[in-house]
Amino acid sequence: MKHHYVKTSNHMLFMAMLQTVETRASAEARILLLAGEPGTGKSRCVDNIGAERNAIHIEGMPGMNVTYLRDLLAYELGCQGGSKFMQHKAIVDTFIQRKPTVILDEAQHGLEKKADCIEYLRRICEQAGSVLILVCHSSEKHRFGEHKLAHIATRISALVEFVPATLADCQLYLAELCEVKVDEGVAAQALAQSRGRYRLLSNAGRILEDIAEAKGAKFLTAADVKGVMLCQDAMKSLRKGK
Repeated sequence: MKHHYVKTSNHMLFMAMLQTVETRASAEARILLLAGEPGTGKSRCVDNIGAERNAIHIEGMPGMNVTYLRDLLAYELGCQGGSKFMQHKAIVDTFIQRKPTVILDEAQHGLEKKADCIEYLRRICEQAGSVLILVCHSSEKHRFGEHKLAHIATRISALVEFVPATLADCQLYLAELCEVKVDEGVAAQALAQSRGRYRLLSNAGRILEDIAEAKGAKFLTAADVKGVMLCQDAMKSLRKGK
């Protein structure tokens, strides 16, 4: 399997909405919320955009607080400052100069204590004109719209929700990453077994490569993989109590 980033339909939607936030949203409302089920490509997407833009990528964690964020930002930006005030000033000055995109993954961990952590990031981004990208599981997205968090919710200009891969996405994914060519029937079987989760499609691609190697083939059809388990959705088995 190859390892480059594949620009799926989820990616195209995300980039369109990100451009809208950057070019049309007011300076105080440049927050984009990215939600989605596991395996739909959220992390790969923000990793890709983060690498392209040299963004500040923060992994949210239980118990995180503003002091932790301030120290992390100072480290990432190479800011010096003895007191908390001087450290904060150095961070703001650097933000205004560089205007970095900020990504907060597992952003629900920033909602504690009236979302102090997200508010801190939001204020710094607003002063610099930067975009703040919040990433969470679909089951957590409603928490960002709670009335008590209106100071955050009213500044979210776009919600992008990633969905499982379509057949076209699956064909594109296998065509770009799998070392063996496959027909639409193979892609459809991989899609059905993975339920459109990209991490499982990656497993399917490796199995397809093994099958092709065993057959000495460079192209696989649906007949070559009939009845073969290309990937296993463990989540489905767990829900059934198996």
